[in-house]
Amino acid sequence: MSSIISGHDIYALQLQKNTDVTSHHTLIEVELRRKTLYEDILKCVKNWIFDHSDRNDRKRLTEMQMSHLLLRYIFNKKATLFDSKSDPVFIIGKSSLARNQLERDLKNINLKGAEKLAEIIDGELESAATQLRSEKFRKDKQVTLSTSTDGKLIYRDRSQKDFNQLAQRYGPDYYNAAYALGLRYTYICLTGHGLARSYKEETDRSPRDTSVCECFASAFNHYFDQYHSAFPDLEVFFGSRGSFFNINWAEQPSNMTYYVSPPYDESLIQLAVDHVFNALDNHLVSQSTFIFCIPGRWTNFSALDALKASSWMQDFVDYPKDKLPFIDYMATNEKDRIIYPTDTCIITLSTEIKKEKTQSIPSRTKKRTNEIEEIEDYNSKT
Repeated sequence: MSSIISGHDIYALQLQKNTDVTSHHTLIEVELRRKTLYEDILKCVKNWIFDHSDRNDRKRLTEMQMSHLLLRYIFNKKATLFDSKSDPVFIIGKSSLARNQLERDLKNINLKGAEKLAEIIDGELESAATQLRSEKFRKDKQVTLSTSTDGKLIYRDRSQKDFNQLAQRYGPDYYNAAYALGLRYTYICLTGHGLARSYKEETDRSPRDTSVCECFASAFNHYFDQYHSAFPDLEVFFGSRGSFFNINWAEQPSNMTYYVSPPYDESLIQLAVDHVFNALDNHLVSQSTFIFCIPGRWTNFSALDALKASSWMQDFVDYPKDKLPFIDYMATNEKDRIIYPTDTCIITLSTEIKKEKTQSIPSRTKKRTNEIEEIEDYNSKT
């Protein structure tokens, strides 16, 4: 095989859905280039915000907030436009969901011009995807592990933490994939924000239980072996079943329990609720339970209202901020792993119970008016 591989050939390999990690030879080199392209797009977003903000707003707006604004926009595009031919980060096309959320985000920081900024981002994403397809890449060198206690992955004199000991748990064949995935989570600013429920303590179920699935997780922060995640192109090597929004209900067994813990982003939560309602209302699943974990104190929160009013609802528990623990599997220090991020509601829907309700169910397409005060709330992902 040639030591130079084109972006077109890389996509051809991805379309084959080859989960043999040893057959992928440019994971890191491609991701390093994707990182550069992503940082260029983020720079464009920051420059636009800076040019359209007054001096006081510039002081209040943090680098992390601006980074999360772009990340939220891309994740909303992924949820609505992503398919097997898409670049995992540079999603091409126009998403009304992403644009509506961007308008709300800009309103939160006293900015107008969401349509113009959306056009800029969409153009930059398409340009980046095109560039990545047309370029050629040298083959990766083998990643090495510094020491088992240090947990550093080394690639061409670059070092990176082995998040949640992913590479160490899977072995040398997976070092390169773990490095590439950690690199992506780092440059899109997701490290340290992927929170998981403490399922082991809460459920007393084995991680190998085939009747349980986590719908929003990652290779770093899942407990159950069956999980869905945002970046299946790399996480498939570590057991990901792909995006929850692309799930094939016909292939799912009966008697399943789905833990639905979306990122704390209003648009994505509403999309997840609608996705589950569609499966229930159209009888696409049988003998199944869906357990939602979402914020409990947002106002005008139509997704929560719809869940509470649903005839499928079996149970509802409202936890104050300091009562329901989450785990940050990517935390640098062990003492920082247990977190109590916010007030949380746990709502259980089941096909085994369909209560007749006298009140009307809120419209699932009702425009969401809740405004999240801090953009970084997006990263309080469960």
